Amino acid sequence: MIKNKSMSKKFISSFIILIVIPFFIITIVINSLYEGVLVSHYNEKIEQIMVQLSSDIEIELRRIHLYTAKVSNEQELLPLVNSWYHEKDSIKKLETYEKIETKLDYLFAYQGEINSIVFFSKNGEVFKYKDPLYKNDSDVKKSSLYKECMGNKGKVLSINNFNSSNDVNAGRIDFLVGVSPEYNWYNSDTEFIYFEIKTDLLNSIYSRFTNDTVGKMIIADSKGNIVISPDKNLLGKNISEVKYLNKISNKNNDYAPYKYRYKKDIKYISKYTSDKSGWTVINIIDYKALTKDTTNITKVLLMIFLIFNLLFILYSKMFFKDIIKPIKELVETMKGVKDEKLEKITITNTNLEEINELGSSYNKMINDIKDLIAERDLKERERSKEEIKALQAQINPHFIYNTLNVIKLMAMISKAENIRKVTDSFMKLLRATFRSKSTFITVREELEYLDNYTDIMKVRFGDNFNIVVNVQDNVKDLYIIKLILQPIVENAIIHGINDIDREKYITISGFLENGKLIFQVEDNGIGMTEDEIKNVLNNKENDKTGFNHIGINNVRSRIKLNCGQEYGLKIESEKNKFTRVTLIHPILTEEER
Repeated sequence: MIKNKSMSKKFISSFIILIVIPFFIITIVINSLYEGVLVSHYNEKIEQIMVQLSSDIEIELRRIHLYTAKVSNEQELLPLVNSWYHEKDSIKKLETYEKIETKLDYLFAYQGEINSIVFFSKNGEVFKYKDPLYKNDSDVKKSSLYKECMGNKGKVLSINNFNSSNDVNAGRIDFLVGVSPEYNWYNSDTEFIYFEIKTDLLNSIYSRFTNDTVGKMIIADSKGNIVISPDKNLLGKNISEVKYLNKISNKNNDYAPYKYRYKKDIKYISKYTSDKSGWTVINIIDYKALTKDTTNITKVLLMIFLIFNLLFILYSKMFFKDIIKPIKELVETMKGVKDEKLEKITITNTNLEEINELGSSYNKMINDIKDLIAERDLKERERSKEEIKALQAQINPHFIYNTLNVIKLMAMISKAENIRKVTDSFMKLLRATFRSKSTFITVREELEYLDNYTDIMKVRFGDNFNIVVNVQDNVKDLYIIKLILQPIVENAIIHGINDIDREKYITISGFLENGKLIFQVEDNGIGMTEDEIKNVLNNKENDKTGFNHIGINNVRSRIKLNCGQEYGLKIESEKNKFTRVTLIHPILTEEER
């Protein structure tokens, strides 16, 4: 079965299907295409930058190697160093030192990147041009640079000081170059020349290529060790140790950018590896920064969409306020009819004659229904009064009073106090039944009649139960339907506590709650099941006659007939534990009864 939709829901659904969804689909497609163009242009740009940076680094490395080779083959310098090794005279040794220093100053006059040059002789002598950063000469001979150079005579080799914790100057940001010169006529004693190069020369190259639009550049040597990085914590680490860089391979020059989710951000990572030096340039940029133009376009489109929506809403409000809102008000009011809320509607938000006529017709229908209900209730009350009159007419009250007075006198003569007391209580109950034509009496009077009734029942059942009355003082002067509590108490005695062996009690409570007068009669008797409660409320109990045997359902009917459908009673019970009957009655003063 197809479920019908309201006019407003159909209108909103159509708007979403025909406008909102297509707009978002188009926005997503446009953003995706534009994002692809941005990334493609960025890849081309950053590849050119990384190739150029890698080329400049190669040139600088070749220049360093060239100067290193020049020193190892300097035919004037090495003889001076060799003579310095063997010179015993301190003055001549100092003069030789100054000549060597002058020669090196001349060779590296404009090369501020040289931190130190150290010459090691095969006999253990060491000449130092500027103070090196290492502490012990023996550390140099233990380094991997020294061992590799000694195994490759005449070949210039370089390493970073991060390769091993055993390498000299480990932990400093310096570039180490070494060479083991060949022994010949101008070099008979120098076995190893050690160079400390400041990485400032690489940083100066690096700084020319970095800016906010490019991203963060990282440079790693041929072994994957990070030489330059804006993040100082990465210096010296191998790229395989960095989580978001471990996908990069130094062994080929594949330009394969990729995304990596790092914490809450997405990083876009590119790399270029030189075929000659084997050094790798890595670029990292925040993907949001890369695609910020796409985000701006999205914001503009959303702003346009919001403005369009606002205009559409204003148009819809102006166009539909005369139809949808009045109809919804009418529908909501009509829904209350099934809950017996017969309310009129006043339509003020429309200028349409048809809607106004619909509201007027509905109001007329409500008036007719109210008139019919009032007529029905009047007939029910009249019928109830006639039934009570018929019951009263069946018994001649004068005859009953005279008879009871005779019994009372006989009991007094015989000194039978119990008989006298029961007779007196019974006479008071009869007087309550016949003396007044009014349906309502005060709660105080009702409790007095109930006290007379319980006196009779205690004589009948041997005074083996207790009655506890707990009624608030502000309730006692209110009005209640006459003899409405007696049938409930009667059922509690006869059907509730009569057959139990434990202590028997009945509690009667009266109080005000939520604008209503509430009475509760609770016993600790045999209780009832849910099915038994339903049977009682559905009038399936045995028929009985006499004022003290009016059924629970009769009590409920009297309340509804005299007070309205919102009042009545309810039963709560648990088998072999308790039964609680709650009577719900309107608050009636003497003027309102």
